[in-house]
Amino acid sequence: MTTVIINTRSNEAKKMLEFLKTTRYARVVEENVPNEETIKAMQEVEAGHVKSYQSAKDLLSAIKDVAGV
Repeated sequence: MTTVIINTRSNEAKKMLEFLKTTRYARVVEENVPNEETIKAMQEVEAGHVKSYQSAKDLLSAIKDVAGV
């Protein structure tokens, strides 16, 4: 078994991936890896560092305060 990693940001790479999906001898396993910011956010949630609000109105009010709106 061989592993090939294709960065699908270019059109040429996307075409190669689509071609591989049509062959009977290749199996494409797509793995979505979160970026660093998302990983950090997930770790904060797992550690219990979350805020809760009584209502959607309270949440939107807090967001507006942070945004300075």
